[in-house]
Amino acid sequence: MQPSPLGHLAGPKPSAWMTATLRAAHQLFDQPLILRDAISLRILGVEREAALRAEEDRQRHPLAVAMRATLVVRARLAEDNWQAAHSQGVNQYVILGAGLDTYAYRADCLPSARLYEVDLPAMQQWKRDCLRAADIAEPASLHYVATDFERTALSDDLRQAGLDDDAPSCFSWLGVTMYLRPDAVMRTLQDIASCPQGTSIVFDYCVHADQLTETERVGLQVVKTALAAQGEHLLSAFAPQQLEHMLRHYGFSQVEHFGAQELTERYLADRADGLRLSGIFRMIRATV
Repeated sequence: MQPSPLGHLAGPKPSAWMTATLRAAHQLFDQPLILRDAISLRILGVEREAALRAEEDRQRHPLAVAMRATLVVRARLAEDNWQAAHSQGVNQYVILGAGLDTYAYRADCLPSARLYEVDLPAMQQWKRDCLRAADIAEPASLHYVATDFERTALSDDLRQAGLDDDAPSCFSWLGVTMYLRPDAVMRTLQDIASCPQGTSIVFDYCVHADQLTETERVGLQVVKTALAAQGEHLLSAFAPQQLEHMLRHYGFSQVEHFGAQELTERYLADRADGLRLSGIFRMIRATV
């Protein structure tokens, strides 16, 4: 599959544009929707949305379909976890590595909740420029938190932004861990494990190559090559049981694994449009 012309439009991080574009493509080319996200089209901007609408054939390519399935399923699991947490009294939702995530700007956003988007300062400025260009309002309940997972303590940055660290929070961390060094991933998870009981996190991670099938290893290499061409690299991968051991050691009392089979049964059963997941990336829901 050749690179899409969409990838050459300006933006600080190609993978952030790719994620936003594939989420928007889901709104156009897949039925029924796994994730309803009309804002994902608007935030692209007029030029980029028009380009996306014109490339349906490219978006039907098996690689694009597989990537799209991964992105919308992981977002749906994270948002389902937040809805469940909020129904149990959790009122703080923290989106780590938010990129162009649109939850805070959608009509289905819970107005009584306190929302925190965490990202690098340059990424946040770029996103806010995109929002202004698309005439998308920033809700009063949203707090932008600048952080660098490789260099700063997440808990300190959240506290300075007003997070109540005596109350539980719900965290979403999607499409980030694989771009960080393992020690930065573990340090952040350890930070979250120190939050009050009832805190939860949903995150995805790249599975270590020796845990993959031969077909999955080939797919992983395709992903690595495509990212390297854009100047980005996968820096961490984990074995599922090793990761669970560390999470429990840090203090998480519940650790749930979601591989391709579990996620397919939950979100992709009986579909006829070809949305399928691979085992390259897995998800975990962990609760303090």
